[in-house]
Amino acid sequence: MVALAIFGVFFALMALGVPVVIALSLGTLVGFWQIGLAESLRLLYTFPMNILEGIHSPALTAVPFFILAGHLMTAIGLTDRIFMLANLMVGHLRAGLAQVNVVCSLLFGGVTGSAIADVAGIGNLVIGQMEKHGYPRSFSAALTCASSVIGPTMWPSVPLLIYAFGAQVSVERMFLAGIGPGLVLVIVLMLYNRYVANRFDVPLAQAPKAKLVFTELTRSGWALLAPLIIIGSVTTGLATPVESGVIACAYTLILGLCYRTLAFTRLRHAIGETVILFGSILMIIGVSHAMGFVLTYDRVPQRIAEAVLMVTENKYAFLFLVVLFFLALGMVLENIPAMIILIPIMMPLVDHFEIDRIHFGLIMVYGLLIGIVTPPVGVALFIVTRIADISFERVCWAAAPFLIPLIAVLIIITFVPEVVLFLPDLLLGH
Repeated sequence: MVALAIFGVFFALMALGVPVVIALSLGTLVGFWQIGLAESLRLLYTFPMNILEGIHSPALTAVPFFILAGHLMTAIGLTDRIFMLANLMVGHLRAGLAQVNVVCSLLFGGVTGSAIADVAGIGNLVIGQMEKHGYPRSFSAALTCASSVIGPTMWPSVPLLIYAFGAQVSVERMFLAGIGPGLVLVIVLMLYNRYVANRFDVPLAQAPKAKLVFTELTRSGWALLAPLIIIGSVTTGLATPVESGVIACAYTLILGLCYRTLAFTRLRHAIGETVILFGSILMIIGVSHAMGFVLTYDRVPQRIAEAVLMVTENKYAFLFLVVLFFLALGMVLENIPAMIILIPIMMPLVDHFEIDRIHFGLIMVYGLLIGIVTPPVGVALFIVTRIADISFERVCWAAAPFLIPLIAVLIIITFVPEVVLFLPDLLLGH
């Protein structure tokens, strides 16, 4: 009853357009009232204390530095450099510029770790070039949305960091675990592009000379070292996640000075965006911790576990239900708030079915990320409609076929755990 009241109020307010943190707070307050903790002055300290307990964690200190590093990478203007490098690498293949779009997302997502930054950063340039060479604008916009999922899945990103914090798993293993699924996603999208390219009358470009590729790599390659520096410093033990975030920010500032593209106004904007985003994440984490207190007080996680076990005791049936649930939830709720709410609820079930928490983390992160390509929330879809000057309906129809390769990769990640666990087990042991 408590869970129904909390989530009923939450989704009703979300449907009315109320911001996530306010909707979650009001739903949680209803939960406090339901369990009898809203009497007299008890709520005045119980609710705020739970919020403060939720954000009082040294592990969260790393989050603003990762966010800032991503904003700084966008601020120093890496878009043109990354596009040129990607074009030289794969532009001569069949469906060349479509493949360039995917590789741009791989490289740009590597330095920002954000799907939204990817769409906003490279969208205008890549969509314009694809349309100029014969691709429909709707297809180009939809592909940009679909490929933006690569960055936060494969590289050090805020969703991976948030999951590691919430599920109390190793940040090093989490970062390494995303590389396998990210590479699978790149391959599947490129194969899909090659298949659908036969529909478009697009001329093939000539293969570039090796010298030209090497020159562009030396010009732009320094920016691509950022994710390798983060992963390398954390996995080798040379730096903690917090220190690696600071190193990434410092490295980006040095790049901006070397490229002479870091203006004070851009730096101020990057810091301002970081403060706003991190503040909202902290509020969601704090309120979600208070909500978790109410749910635990009323034994909601245990009841959910008992209900699921009444439906199935089969691990793979449970994973199939989880995949459907994440895909549906991602359509109506952004990935980070959804993760923060779900992690404490799902972990007892994950442990019961003896599913590796790292493996489940990639299922959750990637499964919810697909939601940015699906209406009605579809953040990437809304951004690309402004960039490409195209209607939301056209982008939705064009993006629908891309759900096939995206969901296919989710199924691979879910039922072939070696894709996720091979690299962390290889480098860090079991």
